[in-house]
Amino acid sequence: MHVTWMRITDPEMVAARLPAWFASRMVGLRGSFGLLLTTGDVIRVTSIAAAHISSDGIVLLDVLLDVAGVPRGIDNAWQTKHYLGSPVPGATIATVNLAHIVAAVEFTMAEMAVQSRDPSVGYGDEIDDSPAPPAPEAVSQGPES
Repeated sequence: MHVTWMRITDPEMVAARLPAWFASRMVGLRGSFGLLLTTGDVIRVTSIAAAHISSDGIVLLDVLLDVAGVPRGIDNAWQTKHYLGSPVPGATIATVNLAHIVAAVEFTMAEMAVQSRDPSVGYGDEIDDSPAPPAPEAVSQGPES
């Protein structure tokens, strides 16, 4: 039997083949995510770039790797995990078998909570804790003729 592969890069088409959470947060967007593997290791990724679907149902995901190591502000229960990331600077692309992923988590929210230090701040997508831009300066107009 010959296995054929189809590579899908359109975010909507990839999302249609993945669980809902993957589709809405990780495909075609950038963030800080973890893929918990059947081994107990966590692969840190910033995005899912494409999916490869085989004729016999295997799904492989092209992911953009994040830096290795424990994310800031992570819960104590997760700190003992082994966090895999980019093996060397510049090596940021990997392919992962969807069958080996048992959970996906988002680390962006934990990082935002640590940075904001304000428990009343909501955790929506639009949080921006950067300083407000300076007010525009008055434009001087020359004398009228």
